[in-house]
Amino acid sequence: MSKNPETTASLCLSKLTLFSLGLFFSILFFSHLTLHNDHVQMLLKAFRVIDDGQWSHFGNATTGMGFLPGSFLTAVSAIPMKIYFSPYSALAVILLFHVMSYLLFADVLKKNFKPVIILDFLLLYWLSPWRVEQTELYNPAYLFLFSAVHFYTAYHMNKKSFWMTFFHVLTIGFCVQVHFSVLMLGILSLGLWGFRYLKVNWWGFVAGSAVVALSLFPWLMAYLEHRELAVAVSKESNSFIGKNFVLVYPVLKGISYWIRYGAISYGRHIFSEINFLWIQDLTVQKIVSGAFHGGKYLFTAVTVVFSAVVQWKIFKKVWKTDRPFKIRQDRTLVQGEERIYLYAFYMFCSMILATGLSPVEFNHWHLILAFPIVTVLITIAFNQLRERMPARRFTWIFSAVLVVFSLFNIFGALGSRVHSYQSNFHRDVLQLYKEYHQHPENKTNNNYLQWKHEEK
Repeated sequence: MSKNPETTASLCLSKLTLFSLGLFFSILFFSHLTLHNDHVQMLLKAFRVIDDGQWSHFGNATTGMGFLPGSFLTAVSAIPMKIYFSPYSALAVILLFHVMSYLLFADVLKKNFKPVIILDFLLLYWLSPWRVEQTELYNPAYLFLFSAVHFYTAYHMNKKSFWMTFFHVLTIGFCVQVHFSVLMLGILSLGLWGFRYLKVNWWGFVAGSAVVALSLFPWLMAYLEHRELAVAVSKESNSFIGKNFVLVYPVLKGISYWIRYGAISYGRHIFSEINFLWIQDLTVQKIVSGAFHGGKYLFTAVTVVFSAVVQWKIFKKVWKTDRPFKIRQDRTLVQGEERIYLYAFYMFCSMILATGLSPVEFNHWHLILAFPIVTVLITIAFNQLRERMPARRFTWIFSAVLVVFSLFNIFGALGSRVHSYQSNFHRDVLQLYKEYHQHPENKTNNNYLQWKHEEK
């Protein structure tokens, strides 16, 4: 049967509209950023590269555990700003990372489902405030691409492939230079290999490892001079590897985030801390604020239950059908939807292990690597709902989610903890650059945290 040209054209137009809307929301968020220390860490490194060609090979500070390698992080933030001096240059690269992540996940989905599922994925992933608000100049913002490449390569490694193995190794190796949550991907890859979900091309593994080793060489030389900056558990924090398994609550918190990533239950800075100061009339401000903060809990409750039920059913099915922990079972034969579910199950287990092993407390951005694959599961369930439900009723549900996402994105960008309608990120960065030049000692200061921007 031939495709209906009108239907195809309508679908393409709808996808283009949602994609453009996602771009608009991202730009709205990063143009109204309020400068804070996570931004400053990256900007100071960029300033040194721009002014003096002085590279920092240490990444952003981890939570009480020193500094990861960071040559890659410096490159992706500083080089765009050196080409055109504006923080929007670096933010454009982050947005490009997000676009590439969408394309990789969408490519797998469209190969296994009807084309309309991409419309659902655009809504639930591309327009989700979980993604949009992460368009920010700090290291977790880059993680979406690493999550996507890891999933894409692992999905296609059911047979030995030099390039899939090569990029799989590169994903983990370069993520080390971005964020400590790379531990999730490392554990996941070991699990996927151990339980025969994927096949490794050892020449691809060697080639990828060699590139990673070369990329870490500048950091190694810098580490030999500044060992105090290396990753290490702080003695003053009374922390130790596996602390969160002992405390238990952090592990339960991690599970709650897994469920919340598939629901309208965001971090407090864009959930409870959205303000409406941009509305000048106090009466109108109170009415809008009361209506928004009151109504959001209904959508939160419905979507949290939906997310929990969907994932419980999926993991129950995986447990019964695939017996994921059975040794010597060849899982490279698993294909399509079932293969996606199995990957998600192993990701969930890896997240629990990484969460328990962590010696420090964490927040939602520490586990954001899991958000895309959770959204894939929710998208599949949402698409199945589309097929079972009358078209008109589903259109109302789709529209309601679109409206709620749009409200969170607009209101969060105009007034929340790190966003304000009064902020102009470009202007604030230029002011920081001016302050930086007023402190010449910073140009030769290798430990960049010794100079901190004082937030006004």
